[in-house]
Amino acid sequence: MESFAGKKAVVIGGSGGIGKEISRLLAASGASLVVHGGHESPEFCSFIDELQTKCPATGVPSRISKVVVPITVSHFAEVCVNALAHVVQDADIVCVCFGPFVQKSLDQTTIDDWQLVSLCDYALPGFLVSTALPHMIKQHWGRFLLFGGTRTYMIQGFATNAAYAGAKTGVCSLVRSVAWQYAREGITCNALLPGFVDTEYLSPDTRAQLRQKSPTGMLLSPASIAQAGMQLLQNQHANGVLFNVDDGWVP
Repeated sequence: MESFAGKKAVVIGGSGGIGKEISRLLAASGASLVVHGGHESPEFCSFIDELQTKCPATGVPSRISKVVVPITVSHFAEVCVNALAHVVQDADIVCVCFGPFVQKSLDQTTIDDWQLVSLCDYALPGFLVSTALPHMIKQHWGRFLLFGGTRTYMIQGFATNAAYAGAKTGVCSLVRSVAWQYAREGITCNALLPGFVDTEYLSPDTRAQLRQKSPTGMLLSPASIAQAGMQLLQNQHANGVLFNVDDGWVP
């Protein structure tokens, strides 16, 4: 397993959920870390303070900072070009944990829904990969961790979230493309495909519904998903992996 001391890591969507746990692990690994969140809040500030007080295993305190950039469809190009691109253009490790979920049948999916998933779930990780690659190629080292959707590792049909799943299937194709084309440059790209995860974004009703769908009757913890992500980031021979972490769920 590799040490990330001296590396710059960026976690898009790192202020909550799985991204928050990945941020914790990257800070502990010794990487200098930029945590992205969509909104300023006391909780986000406290989290950054928490990370700054923890000394990593290397014994050298990590440089921790945050960037607050709301990601919206209406200001998508402006946000990517002027804000997030600036953050990732010199990054050694890029984790894109942000991605809105849309659950609707196709006959109920609106143009706003299509724009949301196309831009935020597919174009955003794709553009950030394209932006970070030149620096990684120059350094002959780089790590990407992206997120697919549950069971989006191959083309298949979805009854209630076809638009979202289509975008996430595209992300899985992106992962394989980066892995194949840039492996000789010391760059790896992998994706986690989580099952039902218990995050602060779930309502009590949704949490109960997902427990019923889970093969174990329980939801996955964000920390367990983050640990799987760190395994992919730290193993230089893991490349192009589409890692299901879903308790064996079958739709």
